[in-house]
Formats: sequence, C-alpha cells, structure tokens
Amino acid sequence: MISVEKMRGWVVDMATCRDVGRTLQSYLDGELDTVRVAKVERHLERCLKCGMETETYTRIKKALVHAGEGGHVHPGDRLAIERLRRFADTLSTSAPPGEA
Repeated sequence: MISVEKMRGWVVDMATCRDVGRTLQSYLDGELDTVRVAKVERHLERCLKCGMETETYTRIKKALVHAGEGGHVHPGDRLAIERLRRFADTLSTSAPPGEA
C-alpha cells in the first residue's frame, strides 16, 4: 500500500518536473538566477526522468558545438545533428500560424 505522504510527494515532483521542463534550456544556457538554479539542481538530484532529459540536451548541445567547430563527430551524433538541422529548416520555412 502506498502512503498518502508518498503520493503527495509524487504530485509535488510532477509539478516540479513541469517547472523544470519550462526552464531547462535557460538552466543549461546559464540564464537563470541563483534561486532558480538551486531549485532546478535540487530537483535534478532526485528525478531520474529530468536528469536523463538534461543529459540528453547537454549531449546534443555539446555535439552541435563540436560539429560547428569542425571537430570529429561520432556517426550517431552526426545523424542526430542532421535531423535537428532538417527540423530547424522546417521551422524557419513554415508560415506563422494563421498565415498558411
């Protein structure tokens, strides 16, 4: 049987996951104030899902920077980078909502 306290903790974690999801890119780019950085880091210490998402974004960011500097890119990363570039191209060529 799951305790009520444990269930309440899950609800708090879910809300915190949403908050972290909204600010994760700003956190990774170093754009958050120290209070929000501390909140995000506390959450990442205990949340496997958000920690994995953070690791994924960090790896993508490093691969993109490395590729942009002309460095050797792992074949798996090269495919991911190409997919991201194609996706970015579709965003930049799409008509704004309501103008299609």
